[in-house]
Amino acid sequence: MAMKNSFSFDLFLYFILVVKIAFLITIFLSITSKRSGSIEEAEKYTVMNHRLHSIFTISMGVLLLILFNPINNLKIVCVDGHPRLFLYIFGALSILGVVQHFIDEKKEEKEENNDTIITNN
Repeated sequence: MAMKNSFSFDLFLYFILVVKIAFLITIFLSITSKRSGSIEEAEKYTVMNHRLHSIFTISMGVLLLILFNPINNLKIVCVDGHPRLFLYIFGALSILGVVQHFIDEKKEEKEENNDTIITNN
């Protein structure tokens, strides 16, 4: 089955669009919350914004992997040769970058929690 006519591929593209729209909405809500003086709410929207951005980046990486897979011989896009391989690698690196960011974030949270526990004792 051709990728262009795939229902799941179309659904994935709509998912990316919805994530990007939600990302833009959280930017607007964060700004509105900051102006109204609600720091906690603004922080909540900022965290949501970062998570949505990460989801978007991973989704775009997956999309690049799908479209520019060098093993796939289907001519889905009009890019061939080295540019196709580079775009495929860029997709993989985008996903790895977000995963590394999550690992670093979790490590920092763990260190902060350990410092708080030590300080409280």
